[in-house]
Amino acid sequence: MKVLGILEVMNNADIFCYLDFSIQPDGKTVRFAYEIVRANESHLLTETLVFPDVLPSSDAVQRGLRALHIALGVSYYKIFLPPSIEQPYQMDAGEAAFWNDVFRNGLGEFLYVNKLSKDKVAQFAAQDGQEFAPSEVLDLDEKAILGIGGGKDSIVAGELLKKLNVDLSGFVMATGEQLGQSKSVADVMGIPISAIGRTLAPELMNLQMQPGAYKGHVPISLIFGLVGVVMALTEGASMVVVANEASSSTPTTEWEGEAVNHQWSKSFGFEKSLQAYVKQHIAEGVTYFSAIRPLTSIGVAKKFAALPQYFEVFTSDNFVFRIDPAKRPSGRWSLESPKSLSSYILLAPWLSEADIARTFTIDFMNEETLEPLFKELTGLEGHPPLDCVGTVEELVLSLNLAFKQGKYVNTHLMKLAKTSRLIQDKDWDTEAEKLLALQPDSAFPANLADKIQAELAQ
Repeated sequence: MKVLGILEVMNNADIFCYLDFSIQPDGKTVRFAYEIVRANESHLLTETLVFPDVLPSSDAVQRGLRALHIALGVSYYKIFLPPSIEQPYQMDAGEAAFWNDVFRNGLGEFLYVNKLSKDKVAQFAAQDGQEFAPSEVLDLDEKAILGIGGGKDSIVAGELLKKLNVDLSGFVMATGEQLGQSKSVADVMGIPISAIGRTLAPELMNLQMQPGAYKGHVPISLIFGLVGVVMALTEGASMVVVANEASSSTPTTEWEGEAVNHQWSKSFGFEKSLQAYVKQHIAEGVTYFSAIRPLTSIGVAKKFAALPQYFEVFTSDNFVFRIDPAKRPSGRWSLESPKSLSSYILLAPWLSEADIARTFTIDFMNEETLEPLFKELTGLEGHPPLDCVGTVEELVLSLNLAFKQGKYVNTHLMKLAKTSRLIQDKDWDTEAEKLLALQPDSAFPANLADKIQAELAQ
């Protein structure tokens, strides 16, 4: 698959090259190779994934790794955003359109933060007359593998599937061997969990320090989903389950007249797109879907509140997963993470103050340093943080419900909410009913759709 003589072929033009991927002799380790050609210099990069079991020798697994090769390349392409991409794969129009959508919209936040136009993003070209060969139709077991990040969303999804008696296991992608709370959550859930080790190309950090280099968010949930697909093919499971709720489809801000969504690769639109891609281009018989799509963030919080066994185990703080151990919080929560404050507010109406205290260990509502973040989360200033947080509408409702219950009324942030008129003396039943109602979007597999919908409605 390797692209040969690329420097000569491209006449020293800036270009990003997909080279090849290779399964190592142990059958578990896969190396994904890339090349950046820039300013007459060539930079070779290799990322490594280590799967827990030997990968089957099948066309479907090869196709899954092919897709992962392209997806993982986003992290390296964005460093310099070269105008051209060279890759060794034959693509039909449908596949090229999928990857162009990933690069343009999956990098939407990256472009916004760096104030770059979408027109700077290179495009994948379809080959004239090329038609993608139909994927294999696989007869897989009715088993599910659940992505477990250690947060309340995957906990609610896992407990739902357990109630439906679905044969369930978990998986997590561990960068730098850091599992965060995923293993602890899986233990409480009573299911086995597999870790896929990820090692980024060691040259990445140095390249990001060069003049003209960019940093920013990539559609990580795409990578996570494709890793899950390869795991499902390895384990003979028919379902790759994630826990993305309805609120993740809500854009965060706007750039150049288009919506920017930090959670684009968690959105319902992308869920449908990836579901179709897997069926057409990897294997028919594996279904990727979110088990909690109809729930809002506040709906997830209410359901999670009925699962006290997880209160002292879970975390919604992304900083727990930082590669550098010195930059991780000492506990499960930190004042830096917008998700921590968001989760605290979302759970406030549904947990007692005593349960909140033992769950979070930090008195977030009395932290004066969180005032700027609080204003962003609740729409008082700027736009919501570029993170997986509740919507403004959900957070304002949660604050008002907690206040009406007499909770946190004398805390610093609740007093700020009162003086800013976020707290209103009115009946919030209509808003609560709206945001606790199941939302219309879902992409459940046919064999479980009615059962999941009924369980979510409880």
